[in-house]
Amino acid sequence: MRAVELAKVAASAEALRLRRIARRQGMRVAFGAVAGVFAVAVLVVLHVVIWHLLAGHVSPVIASLILLAIDAVVVAIFGVLAMRNVPDAIEQEALAIRQQAVIDMKASLTMLGMVSSVAGVALRSTARHGVRRGATSALTSLAGRLLGR
Repeated sequence: MRAVELAKVAASAEALRLRRIARRQGMRVAFGAVAGVFAVAVLVVLHVVIWHLLAGHVSPVIASLILLAIDAVVVAIFGVLAMRNVPDAIEQEALAIRQQAVIDMKASLTMLGMVSSVAGVALRSTARHGVRRGATSALTSLAGRLLGR
């Protein structure tokens, strides 16, 4: 019964972790979209306005270089935000809970298998040889099985 409960805990923790991963990836996509929108907007609107302002004071080539530098800074800021991929505390905790539940579940199943194996050997030996001889036979058989593994 404990193994079933641990499996439920592991499944719940994994579901929470996957939801948090999906949320984080959604945020990355949103930041990437914002970076793309700003890249286009900067190239269209800001270029025209600033270029006209700068062209009155400096040569057109220098005005274009200034605009290029501003574009690069804006794109870099939003590009870095889009590339961030750090799991949050809830996602890390859900992963730790799932891992611990799986470890405990495996240990529980291993213990259950060992108990059922011992019980099966004891019952078969008792049925064949009687209670007194069956216990000795069961222990001998069990020791042979454990050493054989």
